[in-house]
Amino acid sequence: MPSQIYASYPEPNGLAWARFQTQLRLLRKWWLWPHVSYQPLFVIATWRSGSNLLLSYLKQQPDVSMLSEVLCSRLPIGPRHEHLSPSKAIRHIRFCLQGEKTAIRGCKMMLHQLSNCGLSLDALNREFPTAKYIILYRETLAEQFVSHQVAAATDQYLLREGETPREAQVHVDSRKLREYCDDMRRRYRSAIECSWLEGRAVLVSYEQLVADSASWLKQHICPLLNVPFGGAQTLLLKQSTRPLAERITNYREVAALLQSPLCRQQHSWPSRQAIRRAA
Repeated sequence: MPSQIYASYPEPNGLAWARFQTQLRLLRKWWLWPHVSYQPLFVIATWRSGSNLLLSYLKQQPDVSMLSEVLCSRLPIGPRHEHLSPSKAIRHIRFCLQGEKTAIRGCKMMLHQLSNCGLSLDALNREFPTAKYIILYRETLAEQFVSHQVAAATDQYLLREGETPREAQVHVDSRKLREYCDDMRRRYRSAIECSWLEGRAVLVSYEQLVADSASWLKQHICPLLNVPFGGAQTLLLKQSTRPLAERITNYREVAALLQSPLCRQQHSWPSRQAIRRAA
């Protein structure tokens, strides 16, 4: 697993107090609010794959509430440690979702966070048998890799209207990039091979979502959730519009690798792959 992508970062200032306040609010809701049935919704993604954009769209849909990365230790809603036992991770997810009031309650979880907790999608399915899923990936792995390096260097992971983007140039290690691309493909292949998932999930790439957000919501995501379309606006902006050549200090050295098929991925459900092979 590429250590530079999934390494633990220093705890942000004030996080301990923010986490205490968040956990106290959730604890109050757990004990004081009635526990009613709800439709769980899980966004399964990886860092810099467009999950914040997707969440901003989901929050506009009727009777849908979405939480961020509930298994991320760097967020107030997350646990103190990255590595939980599967049972503790499940309890934490339930604890967080109970704090919402809508009929559809969701959160996003990164594939490496599930791995950190030893929690497979099959195990998640056993605990949440009625859950719906959106599997989000990024086709251009080179862009995803560089985007994460820039975000880590600038400590800017979101860009909203009115905010100034922070720019940085990064050095790309070709070996680490290859490892990263192999790891991304392996994780997503493993996820979509779950036979029960296809009928209860939408599989979409960041590129597809950006190209026609309204259509994906109207034709795929809203029907999955059985809700009417509520809009496709966002206050989020793309953090970097500069080409890779301007963001990578050793671009000439790695240009061929960046443009190679190794740095791209395309996924579809196994049944559709079988149909194409038969054809």
